[in-house]
Amino acid sequence: MRILHIANNPNLSTQIKTAIRDRYNGYETVTFDELKNHEKNIDYYRLIIIEADCTSQEQCEIVLNKILEAKKYLVNTIIISHGMSVAMKEHLYDNGVMAIIDRDKIDLKRFRRYISSIESETQTISSLKNMKIAVVDDSRFSLQVLNDFFDKSGIHTVDYYNDSEKFLNSDLKYDLYVIDLVMPVYDGEDVIHRIREQNNDGIIILVTQYGDVRAISHCLSIGADDFILKPLDFKLFMLRLSSCIKNYKVKKKNINKTNKLYQRAMRDSLTGAYNRSYLKEKFSKEFLKGCKNGETFSVILFDLDFFKQINDEYGHQKGDLVLKGTADLVSKLIRKTDVLCRWGGEEFLVMLPGAHLEEATIVAEKIRREVETLRVKGVKKITSSFGVTQCQNEDTEDSLFKRVDNSLYLAKLTGRNKVVYDEEVYIAKGGIPVNIDWGPFFRSGNPQIDKEHEELISISNDIISNCFIEDNLEEILVMFKRLLDHVSLHFENEEAILLEHSYEEYEQHKKIHNDLVIKAKNMYDALEKGLISPIAVVKYVVQDVVVGHIIKSDFDFFELFNK
Repeated sequence: MRILHIANNPNLSTQIKTAIRDRYNGYETVTFDELKNHEKNIDYYRLIIIEADCTSQEQCEIVLNKILEAKKYLVNTIIISHGMSVAMKEHLYDNGVMAIIDRDKIDLKRFRRYISSIESETQTISSLKNMKIAVVDDSRFSLQVLNDFFDKSGIHTVDYYNDSEKFLNSDLKYDLYVIDLVMPVYDGEDVIHRIREQNNDGIIILVTQYGDVRAISHCLSIGADDFILKPLDFKLFMLRLSSCIKNYKVKKKNINKTNKLYQRAMRDSLTGAYNRSYLKEKFSKEFLKGCKNGETFSVILFDLDFFKQINDEYGHQKGDLVLKGTADLVSKLIRKTDVLCRWGGEEFLVMLPGAHLEEATIVAEKIRREVETLRVKGVKKITSSFGVTQCQNEDTEDSLFKRVDNSLYLAKLTGRNKVVYDEEVYIAKGGIPVNIDWGPFFRSGNPQIDKEHEELISISNDIISNCFIEDNLEEILVMFKRLLDHVSLHFENEEAILLEHSYEEYEQHKKIHNDLVIKAKNMYDALEKGLISPIAVVKYVVQDVVVGHIIKSDFDFFELFNK
C-alpha cells in the first residue's frame, strides 16, 4: 500500500515511520516545503497522513486543498494535529477526512488499526478488479456517480444499465450486482428474483433512497446480500462491499471444496473417468433433455475384448494399465461436451449430447481403431467391441440401455472388435461370414428353451457360412427347411412354457411367433423360386430370428426363470 506522510514534527515523524515502515514498503515522507515540488499525483497513494498545526493560514489552505484533492480521488486522509477546534474538525470530517488524531494522544496501535482498515479496503478494490460487475439504475446521475467511483478505483469490469428490462434480456452472469430498488418496468425486487433464479452465488447490493424497513427487509429475504441508502457514502459502500466479498469468497471456497469432493466421489480412481454413480445422475438429466424435449442424444457402450485373459496372462497391474490407457485415449477423442464413464470392469460408456446415430457410430469406429493402436509393454494386441444407439421419442431409460447393451453383446457374439448400432448385425466382415457364439448372454434360465435356442443358433450359423458358397442353393434350402421345422416346434414348446408360467405378454408373444413363421415360409418359397438371394435369407435369420426373436422378444420373459 502506498502511503504519503506530510511531516511537520521530526520526533513524531520518527515514531510514525517506525510504526509504518516495518509493514509497508510504499511509504514516503515529505515536508510541507518539499510538497510544492513533489512530482507524484495524489491518486498515486491510498493514504495521506498530514501533520498539521494549522498555525498559519498558508498551511491550513494546503491541508484543505490536499484533503479535497484526496476526496476527489477516493484517497484516505488522516490528520495529526493539536488543539483543533470542534468547528474545524466538523469541517474536515464533512470534507471526507477519515480520522483526526491529537498529537499528544497518539496511540501507534490505534494508528496501525486505521491503516489495516485501509489495507482491507485496498484488498476489496483488488478483489473488485477481478469481478464482473453490473450496475442497474434508471437514474443516469446515479450511474455516473458509480461510474466515477469505479473508474477512480481502477475498476473497469463494469457494465451499466439504465433499463432493467434490457439488463434482464442480456442474460449475462455477473459476480456483483448493484441494483436500484425503484425502477420502471422491472423494479429491484423483480430483478433480484430473476437473478437468483440463475445465480445463487453473485453478490447483490440494493441501492435505495427510501429507508422503509419493510421493503428493504423483504428484498434481503428474497436474495439481496446488503443494502445502502442514496446519496451514496462511498466509505460505507466500501465497508458493505468488503463484508459481502468476504462472505462471497468463503462461499466460493466452500463451493469449490464441495465440487472437488464431489468430483472425486464421482470419478473412477483408476481411470479418472466418471463412475457409475455419476453416470446414473448425468444420464437421467441428459435423457430428460434429449429424449423428452426432442433434442438429440446418443450413447456408446464398449468393452475390451478378452480382458480377463489379459489379467490372467499378464497380471492385474498390466490390466490396470490397459484400462487407464484406454480411458486416456478415449478422453482425447471425444468432445468436451461428451461424458466418459467407467461402466464397470472393462466396460466404458460415452454419452454424446447433440450427436445423431451416424455421428456416434463414426466416433465409436474411431475409438475402436485407436484402441487397436494402444500399446502396453508386454501385452499383445488390444481390441474392443461397441454398441451404439440414439435416443428415440418412445424410449425409457431402461429401453435405451437395453438396446445399446444388446448391440454391444451382438458385437461380441459375432466376432468382436466391431461396432454394432441399434442391434443391427452385419452378416459378414471383410468378406468373412459372421459366427454367432452361444453363451451366457442367451441363457433364459429354462433348460428346454436354452437347449432349443442353442440349436437354433447352430442351424443359423450353418446357413450363414453356406450362403457365401457359390452354387449351394440346394444345401441352403435343406438347412432353411430344417430351421423352419425347428422354429415351429420351438415356438410351440416356448408358448406352452410361457402359458404355464402365466406370462402377461403371452398373446402378444404368440403373435410375434406366428408372424415370424409366416415370413419364414414366404421366404422359403421365394428362395426356392429364385425370387430372392441366399443373402436375403441370412439377413432374415440373423436380424429377425436371432436378434428379433431371442434378443428383442424372448429377453423380456427371462426374469420368469431367474426369480
